Amino acid sequence: MKFVIGDIHGEITKLSRLIAVLEKHGIDQLIFLGDYIDKGENSKKTLIFLEELSQKYKCVFLLGNHEYAWLQFIKSGGHRDFLIKYGGEKTMKDFRMSKLTPQAAKMALYFPHQQFFNGLKKFLIVGDYVISHSGINPRYYDMKNWDKLDEKEFVFQRYNVISYDGLMQGKKQIIGHTAFPKPFVDEFKIGIDTGAALVKNTPLTAFAIEGEYFINHFGEKQNL
Repeated sequence: MKFVIGDIHGEITKLSRLIAVLEKHGIDQLIFLGDYIDKGENSKKTLIFLEELSQKYKCVFLLGNHEYAWLQFIKSGGHRDFLIKYGGEKTMKDFRMSKLTPQAAKMALYFPHQQFFNGLKKFLIVGDYVISHSGINPRYYDMKNWDKLDEKEFVFQRYNVISYDGLMQGKKQIIGHTAFPKPFVDEFKIGIDTGAALVKNTPLTAFAIEGEYFINHFGEKQNL
C-alpha cells in the first residue's frame, strides 16, 4: 500500500505510532508531505527516525515550507523572522543551537542531515494524484513542466488552492500545509494536515492511495 503522510512537525511519538499502524496494513511506499521540523515534540529525533525508516521502506520526502525556510536561512539569512514566529526556536533547542545564525544552523541541522535535505522533492505524481506540500498555485495548473517552477511555489500556497475548483490536467491534488480538524476532501483535492503539533490529542494522518482511505496514529480509519 502507498501511503501519503501529513505534516509531522517534530511529533516523533505520533509518527512512530502511525508507522506501526500502517505496517499492519502493509507498506509498499511512504510519501511524506514535508514540515518534518519546528513546533512539536522533537525535530532531531524525527529526522533521525525518518532517515532510518528510509532504510527499511521506499520513501519519498517532499519539501515543506519549514524546511524551505531553514534552507533559505542557511543559504542567505532569509526567513529568520518566519522561523522565530513559527516554531523554529523549538528546533534550535532540539538541535542545541546556542543562537540563530546561518552558520549555527548549517553545523547543527544541515550538515548532519545533508543527504535528507538535499533529497527533498518539490512534488510527486502518483496515478491520478499530484502530491505536494501546499498545492500549486492554480495559475500553473495547465503548465506542461512543473519542474521549472521555483520550490516556493509548492510550499506556501493556501487559500488560493483550497478554494479553487479545478483539476490539474485531470489529476487531484494531495496536500498538507493547511491544518483541518479532519481530512479535507472535495472533488479536486485532499488535505491531510490534521494539526498533529497543535495539541496533545490532534492526530497525525495518512492517506492510502490505492485503498482511498484515511488512517491516523490512533488507528482510526475513514473512507474517502
